[in-house]
Amino acid sequence: MIWVSWRRQRPQLITLLAVLVVGAGAVVLLRSNMVDTINSLQLNGCVTRVGPECLEGGRAADFQEVWTTRLNLGQAAILALPALIGVFIGAPLFARELEQGTHVLAFTQSVSRTRWMSSKLVVALAPALVVLIALQSLVSWWLSAAGLLGPRSSGSFHFLNFGIEHASPVAHALFAFALGTFVGVVSRRTLVAMTVTLSAFTVVRFALSDVVGRLVPTQRLEVAAGESLAESRGGNLAVESGWLDAAGQRVSTDRADALAQACKTTAAGVRRTQEEWLACLPRSGLAKQYATFVPEGHAWQVHLVDASIFGGLAVLLLAGTAWVLRRQS
Repeated sequence: MIWVSWRRQRPQLITLLAVLVVGAGAVVLLRSNMVDTINSLQLNGCVTRVGPECLEGGRAADFQEVWTTRLNLGQAAILALPALIGVFIGAPLFARELEQGTHVLAFTQSVSRTRWMSSKLVVALAPALVVLIALQSLVSWWLSAAGLLGPRSSGSFHFLNFGIEHASPVAHALFAFALGTFVGVVSRRTLVAMTVTLSAFTVVRFALSDVVGRLVPTQRLEVAAGESLAESRGGNLAVESGWLDAAGQRVSTDRADALAQACKTTAAGVRRTQEEWLACLPRSGLAKQYATFVPEGHAWQVHLVDASIFGGLAVLLLAGTAWVLRRQS
């Protein structure tokens, strides 16, 4: 059964091998050229720390002007791979069989439907995940050589950095693949399955991006009016911010904006100074500012939640695929 599945999946497997070879060769070549550029510009020390010497003569800016776009394209390729796996491997896997009617032959053999489905899933999914993990590791290796001169200076929670690290790409690929197989067995049309899979994956991927960060423990910072909340920013993941009254209760955004605006002028319409404005805020009910955030060092927790959500959805979709297939005639 695995041999038959391999024969049916041979074009996709050959394409995956070509993607791996070309992608690996491109990353190795680009990384080598980039390291040569870093050495020639004498920016080796700027890879791990940012100091005044990195700004001398605009050397760091010259490097980033040439390499930032290329590094971002490498990240974008890893972000796109899960969607491509779902569209071009997951969606046609069963949809083509059902559309062409070749599933009838498989169903009349001595092999059970569960074994037939399992063999096709393994032969299609395993090589795709191997290619994804290999390319993800290579791109991370490339980014590491750039260090703080590259995109990683934006922090772990930047969407390009977050989407290609840890288990998130694999979980996204599993979800996209399972989504494609499920839509394929339901629609029984290859083109429809590919189109719906791409659209649904994109919507779910971005819809859950804001939810994931709210499902992990956060830290809270409270400061007096006029003080800086910079400690909650930087590479941290901002979850919420706003104003508190004297009792420590959250003030709604509309009311806080109205009170802050009212404090800018006196009852006679005279504009207050910055000091007078800050003194007015607590009297009007805006006692403190607050921010809740996930520290950058806890990014692994967000990745774990992200992988759990998309992995769980993948399991449910694969179970749905099996349920629908068992009832196909």
